[in-house]
Amino acid sequence: MNRSFSEPQLQSKPGVLFIFFSQFYKFLRALGPVLLYFIIKGPKTDYTAQIIFGIAATLLLLLGFSVLSFYRFKFHIDYKNSEFVLQKGVFSTESISIPFSKIQQVYFKRSLLQRVIGVYSVVIDTAGSSGQEINIKALSESKAKDLQHVLMDAVNETNQHTEAANSDELTEEKKISSTLWNYKLSPLALLKLGLTSNYFRGVWLILIFVGSIYQQMGDFDLVQSDQYKEGLKGYLDAYSKPIELFILTALVFVGVFVIGMIISCVEIFIKYFDLNLTQTKESLELEMGLKTNTKISLKPKRVQLLRVVTNPIQKRLNLQETQIALASSQDNLSKTKISIPGLERMQIERVKRFLFSSPMRPGRVFKPAFILYIRLLILASLPLILTAVVASFLVANYMVEILSILFIIFGMLIIPYQYYWYRALSLEITPEFIIRRKGVWNQKTEIIELFKLQAVTVDQPVWYKKRQLYNYTFHTAGGAISFPLTSHKMQQYINYALYRVEINKQAWM
Repeated sequence: MNRSFSEPQLQSKPGVLFIFFSQFYKFLRALGPVLLYFIIKGPKTDYTAQIIFGIAATLLLLLGFSVLSFYRFKFHIDYKNSEFVLQKGVFSTESISIPFSKIQQVYFKRSLLQRVIGVYSVVIDTAGSSGQEINIKALSESKAKDLQHVLMDAVNETNQHTEAANSDELTEEKKISSTLWNYKLSPLALLKLGLTSNYFRGVWLILIFVGSIYQQMGDFDLVQSDQYKEGLKGYLDAYSKPIELFILTALVFVGVFVIGMIISCVEIFIKYFDLNLTQTKESLELEMGLKTNTKISLKPKRVQLLRVVTNPIQKRLNLQETQIALASSQDNLSKTKISIPGLERMQIERVKRFLFSSPMRPGRVFKPAFILYIRLLILASLPLILTAVVASFLVANYMVEILSILFIIFGMLIIPYQYYWYRALSLEITPEFIIRRKGVWNQKTEIIELFKLQAVTVDQPVWYKKRQLYNYTFHTAGGAISFPLTSHKMQQYINYALYRVEINKQAWM
């Protein structure tokens, strides 16, 4: 008798529509400038028939490509070789095989289009992938859940054979799957989160959007450069003094900042809407998202690194964000993290107790050498020096005012900020953990269990030798953390940490 998914499977039939609309959306994005040109200028009546024919032909080609892509996308579970197999490709065939031992998790994602069509994305994350190696984007709800259960059961069965001594205990525990606690992020907490985080992300999105539109309009001669040159000249004539330019620029920045904050609030609401975190005996179940609904199951042994992020305002509101890094071939936490924002202190402690096999005890705390602060000041002063050099050529008559402003910025902002950043940086080594703390406004605590360390890099440039200073980098399968300019006294604690790694018999993933 054939086991589930042992034969090559197609996606659900509505997947043809999903592929078609996805390709149509990419086509619209690629031809955005052309469409913008026709909308503003209007098509010439002599070419109306050709335009309609071209659109119809394009839609037919996209439909044909979607059908071929649907039938060329097949997947199955190879139980004999203990691996998941995927074949895809329209013009060339790509075959991907993932051993069960490499699979980190299997979870669901749903975009708005997928909700309308009625399909799910099943994402399979692996330890050896630079990203999401497999994403099956169009399965029915029942088929998606069946694939998740069958695949994770096969993965767990493989892991239990690897850990034969604990297999009976794990099998018995697996039968009991009751909810221990549950936390749901309320709309009010989402609003607080939006108002207290990502201050400059919305501003950056506005600048990118405006710059992109302006460039596209310029490429198709929809704007005349002369009129903007005249407008810029009039602006400089009206506000020729540096103080006036500074005040007006500050007002514009405040306006853009407020709009950016509104955009950030909307983005956070869409991304983390209806966030629900549930702990069972064997996993943390996370579900969130309005535009793209994501369901993830996290197990302790899959977690490589934990980061807790907050800021002074969020501290007072009892809001913190947890970023969990799973195993990946990329040595970069930002590429492998799963973010869970808006957690209260109680939930953070519950997450730590569940994910970590040992309680957190105090250890030895190390601080960087004072020369790091000097280096930070030098690096931060370079943009100001460059600004002064450029200003000396453009507005030489106002150098006194410009230099005064630059000195105020350096003395009142840069010097204290870099000092507090230097003071906040620390590394703590305990018998079970390595903990790095950093950040002035966005305060981050990064935690690695010692037995999950993959390597420690010790770096000493020539100019460090006289002071006996070192840079350290701690590598895990889910990312790395570094600590600069530390004295040689830390070396014996590094050796102790590596010794703890060697004697520990726990599996790192």
